[in-house]
Amino acid sequence: MHKRWNVLVVALGIAALASGSAALADHGGGKHGKHGKHGGSTKVFTLDPSTHGNPEGVATRGGGKVFFVGATGDGTIYRGTVGDPTVTEFIPGAAGKSAVGMKVRGGKLYVAGGMTGKIYVYSLRTKELLATFDTGSGGFLNDLVVTGKGVFVTDSFRPTLWRVTNAQVRAGSGTPQAIPVGPEIAYVSGFNLNGIVARGHKLIVVQSNTGKLFSIVVKQGGTTREIDEIASDPVVGGDGMLLDRGRLIVVRGSPAALLFLKLEDHASSAKLVATQTDSTLRGPSTVARARHLYLVVNADFATSTTPFTVSGLPRGGKH
Repeated sequence: MHKRWNVLVVALGIAALASGSAALADHGGGKHGKHGKHGGSTKVFTLDPSTHGNPEGVATRGGGKVFFVGATGDGTIYRGTVGDPTVTEFIPGAAGKSAVGMKVRGGKLYVAGGMTGKIYVYSLRTKELLATFDTGSGGFLNDLVVTGKGVFVTDSFRPTLWRVTNAQVRAGSGTPQAIPVGPEIAYVSGFNLNGIVARGHKLIVVQSNTGKLFSIVVKQGGTTREIDEIASDPVVGGDGMLLDRGRLIVVRGSPAALLFLKLEDHASSAKLVATQTDSTLRGPSTVARARHLYLVVNADFATSTTPFTVSGLPRGGKH
């Protein structure tokens, strides 16, 4: 079962990379390598041991000094610090589990479980699994964001945005709410909705296979929602995302890069203004901010070369 799970996840990751093979033009931004114009040089963090499948998600706490990385193969959670090149096991995984998108909030680690269809919530203090929310089979829970209105999770296969309320998290149980994203977001073959961030009252999501960005406003209670396409340069293959210094950063797996977009007109449009690359990137999946670094997870579904790593790219300079 364990091997079969790994094969499925790797196959899905390769499919996602294939959908993101189109290159983007650099609109006025520079491409900066290992010792680029951002100040400082790249740091590489190694997952030890790299025996739990390809890494996928990353989340930070403590002002970015501490970070966590999830493994797709069995849901193992690693813990690292920006001052140590080695990232070690923190929460053990198990057969049939998976850790894809991750976020930290209020001492809790929230994890999107990929093909498991489950959303996991852990205590970072005790490492205890506080709650598991099940969305059923047939989907791929890819990324999530935690807001005042609850936890919102993207599904790459089912045209649905999943919501778990903060009250359900406190109770440790409940049925996730299925919020339809069609017909505004038309699902096609491959990986659809992927990365998600919150900007004010709006959720911003990327559709990997089409390169489109959308804003979603979910009304209090979640009974109604408004979805609008963001007029944007296409970000085909867009994966994890991050808001930083007024820019939307989108991770592209192939060709590997961080794409910096300027959001305009209340996030109704976006323009690609810079691209950041690095020789250490290997099929990157997502990014988190850690003080002076962008922590970029090298999922490397194309080759699965071990040991797996996280690239710490310099965050200095202007995009």
